[in-house]
Amino acid sequence: MEPKRGYYSLIQFCPDASRLEAVNVGVILLCPDADYIGARTSAGNQRAAKLVGRDQIDKHALNSAKRAIERRLEIDRNSFKSRDDLEAFANTRGNDLKLTSPRPVKVFDPPRDLDRLFSQLVGGWSRTPTAERRVPELDDVFQKLHREDRAQLNLNVTVPVLGRSLRIPYAYTNGVLNLVRPQRFSDKEDNAMAAAERLALEGDLLQRHYQNGEGKKKLIVVSLFPKSEVGEAIANRVGHLLDEYKVASVPEKEIGQFVARVEREAHSA
Repeated sequence: MEPKRGYYSLIQFCPDASRLEAVNVGVILLCPDADYIGARTSAGNQRAAKLVGRDQIDKHALNSAKRAIERRLEIDRNSFKSRDDLEAFANTRGNDLKLTSPRPVKVFDPPRDLDRLFSQLVGGWSRTPTAERRVPELDDVFQKLHREDRAQLNLNVTVPVLGRSLRIPYAYTNGVLNLVRPQRFSDKEDNAMAAAERLALEGDLLQRHYQNGEGKKKLIVVSLFPKSEVGEAIANRVGHLLDEYKVASVPEKEIGQFVARVEREAHSA
């Protein structure tokens, strides 16, 4: 496999710029040729606490800053088309989290390369990305089906017309290639609807266009929402939008029924 050009930028906790002291708390990977941008940030804040003192660190503010970067990349991912776009984003960071100037890197599999960069340059456990959290019940079944050669894991699918890459953690075939993507929607309605609009468009294009002799594809969104009245209201709006575009949506309470159906229907490609 030929490598693609990519760029990575370290996310650093730098509480006092005048002292030039910083610790790496995350990494961003941009691969324009794969239409990919993603971030991994540290789950804990132990190294940051050592820099300023355990009693001086505001863990809530630091975690919020990490999530803000992840959300920005998810919502505005179509704005990142070149190294200059990532550089411009790095230059806008004004709080205790700074981004280093992007550096070149060879990319073979963007999500795995991002995990590798995190392991090498940050270390420890990474936060599960906000928009795409692993769902244990879902993950267990698809890992089992993968071992049985009845499912695929970690696909990058090109969306017709748009030409951009969509990361699909799970896929199975039952006459149609079903692309299963967990999506944790924001508790902010504008952000949630923006993510839903993108998925609705991508799902619609995947179903209506075939490429390079490939068979029919269907996007299935496993929808995760905040457990609150606000979350329920957002869930109703998101579900209605996805339904309008004929994109299947699996509510969190129906995951058990969904995985049981997948186990019955999935067969080797």
